[in-house]
Amino acid sequence: MKKFIFNGETFVKDELFGIARHTYELLLALDKYVKPGDITVLVPGCKFDSSMFNNIEFISMGSFNAPNSAVNKLTRRIWRYMLFPCYCFFSRAITVNTFLPWAYYNFNIMSIYDCTPELFPEYFKISPEKERWYAKLQKNQKRNVKKTKLVLTDSQSAKNDISKVYGVSLEKIQFIYCGWQHFSRFAEDDSVLDRFGLSDKNFFFSLGSRMPHKNIKWVSYAAKKHPRYKFVVTGSQHGYKDMSFEGEIPDNMIFTGYLKDEEIKSLMRHCKAFIQPSFYEGFGLPPLEAMSVGADCIVSNKGSLPEVYKNSVWYIDPYDYENIDLDEIMSRPKESNDVILNEYSWEKSARKLWDTLQKLANE
Repeated sequence: MKKFIFNGETFVKDELFGIARHTYELLLALDKYVKPGDITVLVPGCKFDSSMFNNIEFISMGSFNAPNSAVNKLTRRIWRYMLFPCYCFFSRAITVNTFLPWAYYNFNIMSIYDCTPELFPEYFKISPEKERWYAKLQKNQKRNVKKTKLVLTDSQSAKNDISKVYGVSLEKIQFIYCGWQHFSRFAEDDSVLDRFGLSDKNFFFSLGSRMPHKNIKWVSYAAKKHPRYKFVVTGSQHGYKDMSFEGEIPDNMIFTGYLKDEEIKSLMRHCKAFIQPSFYEGFGLPPLEAMSVGADCIVSNKGSLPEVYKNSVWYIDPYDYENIDLDEIMSRPKESNDVILNEYSWEKSARKLWDTLQKLANE
């Protein structure tokens, strides 16, 4: 059976977020199933700690750590378009890119986690430069989706969207759910409560990049209607200068900016409820992390969220800003968090992924 080479470009960062976190956790779980030599992860020269892996090999090649930004950009391009593809070519391996596809190299397997830019193009006109970047990304993905052998995503809902948007058969797409067990590795840092003047169950919490489709506007309206509570939002502005799409921000709403995982875990455990009011999600991992520490969750009834969370959360219409009554919402019956927590794990997802990869390799 051919070996697999994974792109490890984003493992150059000290902390893992989003797609990098997803890839890392799948690989860590995969490490228990594969034999030495089955999977190699190629990473730029960095301080990535691979000590938790026993069977998956990490090979460091090249570097992104040049002190000059222009030189750093050049070395990144050399790594992407010369070093990595050449290594894969001579290794005669099946290539896997679980990060955003590149312009000049086609992978055998690629991931698309959602179709937000395609379904909500108006939300990605941050600046002319960003608009051109997203247009190029979409063009690259459309080309690569047609050439790749397999597309990975993270829910049946996202799978259906990808099939419609890119015009490919459902058989070419496989969805692999996320897990939550990584959250148990983080200790809680309760100092974040004192820093923002919070106490147990006196605040609601939301987490995610502050982009229009995340719908922080619903949180701002909820905050205005419930002045006795605080509403905490963690996440970056993602390049937007005009944040008016978040609505009028009341005094009882707190934007924390970047927080560490340990601080986020503390906020999730102590919040009255976690709120995810997005218009669209490919999976929507933060509520699952919140549920793992006992938080009740209020989530949108759009995108993949009903598929993922079934009857264990309280659903809201993310477009209804006038009829927000949190006490009424939280009085509705729902199933225990354990029903959902027992359904998802990185172990199950890794097993499904490995079965999928083996099938492809044996074709």
